[in-house]
Parts: sequence; structure tokens; C-alpha cells
Amino acid sequence: MIKKKDLIETLYNALDSEEEANNQFYDYTINSLKYYEWLSEEKKEKVKDIITKLRDDTQRHKKVLENLIQDIKEGNKNVF
Repeated sequence: MIKKKDLIETLYNALDSEEEANNQFYDYTINSLKYYEWLSEEKKEKVKDIITKLRDDTQRHKKVLENLIQDIKEGNKNVF
């Protein structure tokens, strides 16, 4: 069992990780592709598409976490 406060703290940590991945890894990787001269333009585009999808999935996951945190905060349960 986990207390409400501890669960919310854990979910906020997960939310921070999602945000960090979005702001640092995905954007950095997409912006860095122009320097990868050893990759063909076609492969760069494929990598960009994959990274963009991962970034979008991370945004959706972030929303799920935000909604879950809100539901837990508003709920009456104190132990999960």
C-alpha cells in the first residue's frame, strides 16, 4: 500500500521525467540530425519521424499523468 502523498510525489517525479525527455532528448536529437552527414536524407527523415512520434507519445503520456494526479488529489482515498 502507498499513501496518497507518496503516490502523488512519485507521479510528479514521473511527470518530470516525461518533461525532461521531451525538452532535452527529443528536441536535441531532432535538431542534431542536420549534423549527421553520414546519414542519408531519407534516413534522417525516418529518424525524425520516429523521434517525433516518441515525442508526441510522451506528450500524451504526460497528459495521462496530469489527469491521474488530479483525480488522486480530488479523490477521497488516502491509501492505494
